[in-house]
Amino acid sequence: MTLQERVWQRRNRLRNRFPSLVASEAPAPAAAPRRKATLADVAERAGVSTSTASRALNGHGGLAAATRAAVQDAAAKLNFQPSALARSLRTQQTFTVGFVVPDVSSPFYAAALKGAQGRLEQAGYRVMLMDANLDVDRELAALETLLSHQVDGLLVASTGMPRSVFDGAVGTGATPAIFFDGVVEGTGQGAVTLDDEGGISLLVDHLVEHGHERIALLAGSQRESAGAARLRAFHAAMLDRGMSPADRYVKVCAWEIADGRRAGLELLADAEPATAVLASSAELALGFMSAAAVRGVRVPDEVALVAFDDPYFGDLLEPSLTAVAYDPRQVGATAADLLVEAMRSETEVREVRIPVTLVRRRSCGCQPEASR
Repeated sequence: MTLQERVWQRRNRLRNRFPSLVASEAPAPAAAPRRKATLADVAERAGVSTSTASRALNGHGGLAAATRAAVQDAAAKLNFQPSALARSLRTQQTFTVGFVVPDVSSPFYAAALKGAQGRLEQAGYRVMLMDANLDVDRELAALETLLSHQVDGLLVASTGMPRSVFDGAVGTGATPAIFFDGVVEGTGQGAVTLDDEGGISLLVDHLVEHGHERIALLAGSQRESAGAARLRAFHAAMLDRGMSPADRYVKVCAWEIADGRRAGLELLADAEPATAVLASSAELALGFMSAAAVRGVRVPDEVALVAFDDPYFGDLLEPSLTAVAYDPRQVGATAADLLVEAMRSETEVREVRIPVTLVRRRSCGCQPEASR
């Protein structure tokens, strides 16, 4: 018998003679999961009633400073986290806002979300983001999802939903809605839009100053309020200057780089091409720059280019992009402010227009100026 076998034999004899040793060798039971602290736990630790603890944590008046401090200290030591569900049941609010955009990958909507989220968090609301993917049916599904989660309000950049469809889904006034950029006319509690008319007028004026008469437009989707407004503004601005663009110089596009490229190729293939192009968005401007590169057409030497949007990378392009600029975070923040007012009390329908400015760079033939 080996030494190891003798050791095991002796150990087994001892286990048989002293069974209590077996129990002592058994692993200790796993510790019970730590229970989440409740409001009652906080109240007990602070030596107050549950209702007093609730009043202290919710900032209600009429409590002694020492009592409030004791409750707050107990909550901190117990790592107490108030229940959002309990708060919602008590107040009949979810303190959640739905945010619906046509394209979540767009720098404009990403910046608008940042602006809105900052204001909403300050007011005690969380944001649920939904992407409509430039599709009205997807937008409707997004609204229905948000309403099923009982959001307290909606911030919506519509892809062109008819009013009857929107009202049928949301109801008239049941859930406050503020539109931004893409507006459903005649409904909701307010809207925040850009100065589309003023911005297009600035761009047309600037191209005319450069001596251009054959000016083309890459117009955005006409389902959406911004696209339709910019097309109307272009025709009005040209008419004010005694010009009327040929129909072939106006190309209606989806708000996508690929469609801007497609329309740009058509413009550049014209027997008498436009000498300047006004793009209704940064994406459409990028599409036209791609088309010009394919055709070997130099911007701005052979065709000038300006855009309504000034993307954050506008001065990094070659050539740098002349554009109408504004702060998209201001758009989101202003829309959030209107929504908070509408959720807290009945207010008059308000419309706010965000101002724009012209930033001159090389794509139109100018020497670049300081960027925003």
